[in-house]
Amino acid sequence: MYPESIDAFSAAPRTPTSRLIRLYLKTILSNPESRKIFYFLMLNLSYMLVQMLYGVWTNSLGLISDAIHMAFDCMAIGVGLFASVMATWEPNESFTYGYGRIETLSGFANGIFLILISIFIVFEAIQRLLEPPEMNTSQLLLDHSHSHSSPASHSVSHSEPHSHSHSSEAHTHSHTPQPKDGHDHTHGHSSATNGHNMRGVFLHVMADTLGSVGVIISTLLIQFYGWTGFDPIASLFIAILIAASVFPLVVDTGKVLALDVADRDLVIQQALAELSSIEGVASYDFPRFWPKDATSLIGSIHIHLVPTTYTRIDRVVERVDALLREKIPGLQELTIQVEGKQAFSASS
Repeated sequence: MYPESIDAFSAAPRTPTSRLIRLYLKTILSNPESRKIFYFLMLNLSYMLVQMLYGVWTNSLGLISDAIHMAFDCMAIGVGLFASVMATWEPNESFTYGYGRIETLSGFANGIFLILISIFIVFEAIQRLLEPPEMNTSQLLLDHSHSHSSPASHSVSHSEPHSHSHSSEAHTHSHTPQPKDGHDHTHGHSSATNGHNMRGVFLHVMADTLGSVGVIISTLLIQFYGWTGFDPIASLFIAILIAASVFPLVVDTGKVLALDVADRDLVIQQALAELSSIEGVASYDFPRFWPKDATSLIGSIHIHLVPTTYTRIDRVVERVDALLREKIPGLQELTIQVEGKQAFSASS
């Protein structure tokens, strides 16, 4: 009934939830891209809390509204952070190619969201040009000066996600199982991060920074010249600039999600044309190639051996695999299937 020793009162082991949090934190901080997003999120959250508390203390509706706006920004950055962590999950039976494309989906969603915001700003700006409202420029300038001083805005302004690529340490492996029922398969796998997610987060924070800068400039012009039309004109310029910056991201991510390889079709066709030069290969069919993420491709192909060939099937498969990987940039996962009884007889 009673414990036999003091060991019974020892602390309970660490809960699975705490271990999971520690694991995710380790994953986030070990990856340069997710670490940068995590720092953006922490800076934004800290500034949002300070702004909200100061706004409640001073009863400033402008500061409270901007803090709520920053909360939505934190949600967008948090989605990007979750996507960067989810992309590191291992493949399983349900997602055999892993979760790497979730970063592409996150970038696409951020891009569509920013384009919709740009369209809304354009319509609102046109309405304000036709019916100029009264504006309190002193309060507006004060609120947006505080907003533009957000540390995350300054941090992101010094990052260059377009000119730097961060990737995890790549690993590759291949295996060639024994042929069975006239079929032979070879697979190669490689892991790498893509920059779509980081581009989406960067553009989202950049849009906020541009909005604050535009409001400050237009407010100063209104104070100097007294014409409120500067505000919608600045909004139009910012909306067009945001849309122009985001459109390439939406196109790039859309192509990946739609499995479009049109930009690499010529290279793929040239590589396939060289398969006939491999000893033992009579023909091929069902070539399939599709993008895994921004930089890598997945492929599969069926090859037919020459009926009289004495070349070992594994040698033929290795040569086909090496040629396609050499000629097609970014080909990281490949399945090669050999058809026919001749292939089975030659390998046995």
